[in-house]
Amino acid sequence: MASLSKILISPVLALKNGFLYKIPWKGTLFLALLAAALFLFDLRFLSRHYDWDSIVYTHNIRSDKVAKIFFNPHHIGFESTGYIFAKFWKWAHGPDSLMFGLRLRTLAVAISFIFTLMFAYWRMYSDMVGAVLLGLGVHFTQGFWFYAQHNDTPLIHSCLTACLYLYCVWNAKKGWSAGKLFFAYLLQVWNVYFHQSDTIFLTFVPASVLFSKEWGGAKFELSSKMKWILIYLFGTVFTLTASYLYLGFVVLGRDLVSPTTSERNFANWLFLYASQEKWGASDGPKNYVMNFYRGIGDAFLNFEGVRNGLRIRAADFTDPKAYPYNLNLYFWIGILSVATINLIRLWKEFKVELVLLFLWIGPSLLFYTWWEGYFFEFWVSTVIGLLIFATLVLRSLILSPAYFGTRALTHLLLLAYLLLLFCVNFTFSTYPRSVKPTVSFIEGIEDKYKEITPEPVYGKEWEGPEVQK
Repeated sequence: MASLSKILISPVLALKNGFLYKIPWKGTLFLALLAAALFLFDLRFLSRHYDWDSIVYTHNIRSDKVAKIFFNPHHIGFESTGYIFAKFWKWAHGPDSLMFGLRLRTLAVAISFIFTLMFAYWRMYSDMVGAVLLGLGVHFTQGFWFYAQHNDTPLIHSCLTACLYLYCVWNAKKGWSAGKLFFAYLLQVWNVYFHQSDTIFLTFVPASVLFSKEWGGAKFELSSKMKWILIYLFGTVFTLTASYLYLGFVVLGRDLVSPTTSERNFANWLFLYASQEKWGASDGPKNYVMNFYRGIGDAFLNFEGVRNGLRIRAADFTDPKAYPYNLNLYFWIGILSVATINLIRLWKEFKVELVLLFLWIGPSLLFYTWWEGYFFEFWVSTVIGLLIFATLVLRSLILSPAYFGTRALTHLLLLAYLLLLFCVNFTFSTYPRSVKPTVSFIEGIEDKYKEITPEPVYGKEWEGPEVQK
């Protein structure tokens, strides 16, 4: 009897003296309550705007057909997990208002990520105020906030990329192990499943392993690092390759003998995003500078209604229409200037973070500017990385002799930028889209649109969306 009680009690004691005991519950509870309040705020002003992608993806999930669920190979994780969620939604709520349910799924992921970001920053740098400001700042950017409220692809894969970055920074400093590497493998694979383009971030884990000094509590030698990096890369690439081959050839019945223009052709399916309608490779010259400017600018601040000319008018700083965008430009010029001037200290304090951020932001800037830079959906992930970078740059200004004063100054700068993002994006994007149902860009998919509307969850006030001109 005594031995039985010891067996039953030992796991509880292990948890008490181990992981659960080490968790700072008060701070964690505060961040959880803040995240819950943010979720309720977003729910109150949940977007009621329908566009082409959100309608088509909801239709694919609702169709209950394998060919529809896996029609888009560049984000198979989005529709497939959405399909599983749709089963749960039907069981819990009923068959109607699926678009609403899928928006809740995306919003729940967004808020869970904001909690994770705040928690990770707080635990790594012992700065609760900075963690909250960073989390809210990311949330209130136009790209993140917009897609957190839509059944669309940009949000979830961006959150997974950022989580993989945070996980790699944490383990580079705390040490890796076989279990941690396996979790990174799962995170990386699902990151690619949610968007194929995230294969450009396969360097995260190898770089983190090279920086790590410990493996399972022991010294981590270079030979062991190289061995585990090769195992990790082989396992990740093999899993992705095998799963796409199985899905294409076995589940969907694609082949290699059909014409390359046919949907039955495996290559046509796998590279659909690049082959259909020349996405990312359209004919004619591209203005890469303007594409970058327009896309990443929209990801920070809402430019809806601006049709002609530059959105930034640096020469006319006080122009009311350009003032927020001028401030945004000057903020980032200031961040880059401080980073350049303070580079030695920045590198000394945040070497791991900077290398991993370079592997995140660098490939993103090059690839997305070349691909479809003028769509702000592609910049959601990059903007998260840039805001982390800005926070670290400001943190490098904190001086030990005047710790609290200099830290308060960096917090005030982040708070001011956060308020700029909130005021502009809530006023011109979030609030207007929450007032009444609207729809745009549905030419040719009116039938799919009618199938997913109306949404009885909104009650008697539903009268059908108003088409935006």
